Parts: sequence; structure tokens; C-alpha cells
Amino acid sequence: MAVEAECLAEEKMAKNESLRNALQKEEFILTGLKAALTLEKEKKKEARLKVAELEAQLAKSNLEAVARAIKELKTSLKMKDLNIAFI
Repeated sequence: MAVEAECLAEEKMAKNESLRNALQKEEFILTGLKAALTLEKEKKKEARLKVAELEAQLAKSNLEAVARAIKELKTSLKMKDLNIAFI
């Protein structure tokens, strides 16, 4: 009976050790996955900032193009008025 109890205790200890090792591996993997997730979140944040920056540049560029077009239109209208005045 004592031999059986000792054998069961050894089996339990071996199983506990195996489970402990598996848990350590899972914790290691989890740590790596958390680091990868953090990195992906940072990349996503940087991409959002870049998109916002590009959108701002596009809006500024559009405003500048509209301003140039208005200026050219005004100049064109002035030239047309001058041509009419000389005719």
C-alpha cells in the first residue's frame, strides 16, 4: 500500500511538473503575443496620425488650388474687361 501511495505521489508530482512547464510556456507565448499586439497598436496609431497629416495637407492643397483658381478667374475677368474697354 505504501509503495502504491508513493507511486501515485510520484505520478502526481510528475504531472504537476508537466503542468507547471506547460503553464510557463503559455505565459511566455502570452507575453510575446502581448508585445506583438502593443507593437501593432503603435503602428496603427502612427498610421492614423499619418492619415490625419495627409488629410490636412490635402485640405491645405485644395484650399490653395481654389485660391489660385479664384485669382486666375479674377485676372481673366479683368483682362476681359480691358479688352472690352479697348474695343
